[in-house]
Amino acid sequence: MKAQRFLLLVSLIGSLFAANPPQKNIALTAPLDYQVVQRQSLDEGMLPVSGKVNTPCDKIELRLDGKDRKGNKLTAKRISLSPNADYSFTTQIKIPAGGWYVLYVRALKNGKTAASSIVPHVGAGEVFVGAGQSNSTNSGGVRADTSRLSLDGRTKSVSGLVSSFDGSSWRLAKDPQPGVHDNSSGGSFWPAFGDAMATKFKVPIGVAVTGHGGTSAAQWIKGAHAGIDASKAGLYEWTLTRINQLGKNGFRAVMWHQGESDYVTPADVYAERMENIISNFRKDAAWDMPWFVAHASFCPGKEVVDANSRGGQKILWDKGIALEGPDTDKMLGDLRDLEGQGIHFSRKGLKAHGEAWAEKVGSWLEKQLSGK
Repeated sequence: MKAQRFLLLVSLIGSLFAANPPQKNIALTAPLDYQVVQRQSLDEGMLPVSGKVNTPCDKIELRLDGKDRKGNKLTAKRISLSPNADYSFTTQIKIPAGGWYVLYVRALKNGKTAASSIVPHVGAGEVFVGAGQSNSTNSGGVRADTSRLSLDGRTKSVSGLVSSFDGSSWRLAKDPQPGVHDNSSGGSFWPAFGDAMATKFKVPIGVAVTGHGGTSAAQWIKGAHAGIDASKAGLYEWTLTRINQLGKNGFRAVMWHQGESDYVTPADVYAERMENIISNFRKDAAWDMPWFVAHASFCPGKEVVDANSRGGQKILWDKGIALEGPDTDKMLGDLRDLEGQGIHFSRKGLKAHGEAWAEKVGSWLEKQLSGK
């Protein structure tokens, strides 16, 4: 009886495997879904493709489908390569600026499909790293009714062409932005910035946001001590990690919005600290990344002056250390939260903030792409 039951069980298991054979697939490590690679020219970028096939194969085939930034459908060109002995593979393929594209990956054995995989959304466009204090993170949209503070300012990309990178994955840019050092959970200007840039340049936009609210420039200096607030330790290292994850020339520029916590810092001292920060990032990342600095010093109830961080920001522009970002000190009234009394931006202000960044960065980028 026991033997009969055992045989019956074996038969049932065999039937299940016959009906549902073990899946033969490709474990892709790159690209990730919604990944944006920084284009290296007006019309092209390089897309990394790597992974491992879990079944014997002798050929890997890659195909990209979709329309480029000009609206032209891609030709059905297949790229072939040979896998390594363990059926892993690594390569880079040249792709047109634009997206979203679909990447099809197929493993073949003796001319027949052995396994396959798809990445539904990849693109070549413009990538930016964000850093600074709370107005660079997810702190916008607080109302006088603070019971709704975490929801009122949250926005998302309306173009569907803006993606956020947190160091391990990409996703559509919907607040709160992932990857910030302070784990903030409100609204940000990043979806509005990305939408404006995507509309202007007709390519996907990637953002990697790394800031921490309430931080001074001194706390961003390499090797700085957090002081009494341990949550602010390692700011420099946090952002450098993201920069290195994107790689050399893997993004267009850093966008820095910070200065409110340095309202009492003399202009020359602020500029000296920021020059130290920027030069160390460039040295440690081993490339001369462009760096935008906004005019940001506004604190409610205090006069906007040039003797503090605001003046220091201008020193950075005048010395050519940083590029000029938007003047957010002038964005007041209903562009600020808490019914216009706050230091952060309202939902309306977040949109204006993002569009102001897009105007500054976009104008500079147009010149870069035209070679002027």
